[in-house]
Amino acid sequence: MMNSSNSLFVARNVVLVEDNPAFRLLIGEAIRHIGLKGQIMECATGTAVMDLLEQPQTRLDLALVDLGLPDMGGIEVIQAIRRRFSEIPILVISVLSSERSVLTAIRAGASGYILKGESAQAIGQAILEVLQGNYPISPSLARTLFKLAGAPTGKSAISFSLSPRELETLQSIARGNSYEQTAVVMGIGVSTVQSNIRNLYRKLEVRSQVQAVTKARDAGLI
Repeated sequence: MMNSSNSLFVARNVVLVEDNPAFRLLIGEAIRHIGLKGQIMECATGTAVMDLLEQPQTRLDLALVDLGLPDMGGIEVIQAIRRRFSEIPILVISVLSSERSVLTAIRAGASGYILKGESAQAIGQAILEVLQGNYPISPSLARTLFKLAGAPTGKSAISFSLSPRELETLQSIARGNSYEQTAVVMGIGVSTVQSNIRNLYRKLEVRSQVQAVTKARDAGLI
């Protein structure tokens, strides 16, 4: 079992959106591997997710979503989950690896993107990371993620009103550093890094670290 903070072992309500029974078993194995406790609600179709979201008593702490569903697009599912639960992590686990699929999922509100070819152990690690506030991406998708999506906007750090320290924080997380590593590199506390990240989200008008890095690269900030 992987090491993790005690907070991860609080019971979680997880929705697993996946139509392939074999892969649902693999995800179950990944969840058992990390010792995550709680209720797993399995939905084989997008319609089933929509029905679940319409129930007032539904409470979710984590969503694991496949993009290739039989009845509707996974992006629509991500958007619906994000509308109902604005803060929970949403991890895409998909066979789709195109630039369009990755960027569209991120813009819809995904917090991470893992390919189905990864092992149960790697998927479990990604689930841990997303629960810890990080934004896991399969290594093979890193280049795709950081490619510019369309023409640069020409905006600079000045036009976004980023302070030098906020820009330095952004550059650090874009290199893949955690909040703790960023704090060490910058010689500041983790709480200050978190404050800088909140300011970056507000100024860049994004809701996740992946979205912040993508928008910053589009704007030529990093």
